[in-house]
Amino acid sequence: MMIRLFVFILILQFVACQSTEVEDPNFIGKADGKYLPAKDTSSKTFLKEVLDKNPNFPSFKSDFSMQIQTFVPKKDNVYLDGKVFVSKDTKQVKIQLMDQFFGMIFTELVANGEQIQIKPTSTKEIQTLPMGDILIQDPNSGKKYTIPFPVIYSYLTGNYISEIQNQKARFNTDDSRVYVTKPDGEYEYFFKEGSLDRLELTSGKRGLKAIAIVKTSANQVHPPKEITTKVVSLDTEKENVLIQIKLKKSQITEVSPQVFRF
Repeated sequence: MMIRLFVFILILQFVACQSTEVEDPNFIGKADGKYLPAKDTSSKTFLKEVLDKNPNFPSFKSDFSMQIQTFVPKKDNVYLDGKVFVSKDTKQVKIQLMDQFFGMIFTELVANGEQIQIKPTSTKEIQTLPMGDILIQDPNSGKKYTIPFPVIYSYLTGNYISEIQNQKARFNTDDSRVYVTKPDGEYEYFFKEGSLDRLELTSGKRGLKAIAIVKTSANQVHPPKEITTKVVSLDTEKENVLIQIKLKKSQITEVSPQVFRF
């Protein structure tokens, strides 16, 4: 089944100078070792260690800055700011995208585990789509870049906790990994000292593989400080885009249900 993608145009300035290089993570790929079923004693022990470290993923709101580094047809950088709101109970996420120069909101996005709703502020129309990738289009060249939103959503909401408890999950306890097959691709979660360190996705249907790594502070695991995502085409094995999201002024607080309405 084709995955529906929504394309929205970022009216942003591409900056070629004074840019900061985004960290370029490498793919690790699936391990050669044996993956154990969820019912295995070693798998259960490892899962308990992860759940014991679970920060409960509280509701929060935060400002963020985003840098999108593109490579095709040429290397460029896009910068924008925004706000994000996350509900612990409903696993809803609201993102407001703003231009960096005037602070004006040009697009709002509301998502849960099943769907994404997107509304440009210039129109009353709301697009409702299944959870999946988002395409960003360069208004100058018309080139489109894939943003693997599901992996970013996983970090913001912590919904991967329920996924690794699925009885179909497979565990590589030697390397602290959990492998989960979903309709849109193969997900592998890498843990370090019980906390999620990276997420890798390979999707033949979507023609891409993606990696997301997270940086936290010593006294705060969630919300994270920084999420870096890399997308590579399966056909060419060439880098398409690097995305760096830096959260700032994060506040752990209850978020009103009204926030998740347009």
